Amino acid sequence: GFALANAGEQSTTGLEIDATWSPIDPLTLTFAGTFLDPLYDSFPNSTVGDLSGQKPSGISETSIATSATYTFLIGDNWDAFVRADYAYESEVQVLDNIPGFTREVNLFNASAGFETANGWGVQVWGRNIFNDEHLLSVFPGVAQEGSVNGYPNQPATYGITIRKTF
Repeated sequence: GFALANAGEQSTTGLEIDATWSPIDPLTLTFAGTFLDPLYDSFPNSTVGDLSGQKPSGISETSIATSATYTFLIGDNWDAFVRADYAYESEVQVLDNIPGFTREVNLFNASAGFETANGWGVQVWGRNIFNDEHLLSVFPGVAQEGSVNGYPNQPATYGITIRKTF
């Protein structure tokens, strides 16, 4: 944020986990997790008052990303897959100097596709399938005292991708 450009001291402790597991040959499962405890150790002169001892905005305490991908053959020579992934970020205040705006992320994506032996591929996909809505960022309005602007995340999106590998 604009008001926090000269922050005092901040520390973060936590744990990060990253794992991939294939319980059977065509199935791959992934998990990544970050568990943090961020803290302003000392920030007495912020533009919104003394933030010492408080949690910084924008840093989720829990972030998880997981996926499952299943690959298989269609016929003798078409490689195919089905994939789903999920991303979660625990609720956090978006910006220190604009209270009241929080975000929690719950994104689910899925895709399925195949590639032929001669390099043609077709993929059907959906992103943010359950239309999770959250703010990516907020900021004070320029030349409009008291106004707040923000950037929302992408809405549910679906598509088909056709490609040729040479």
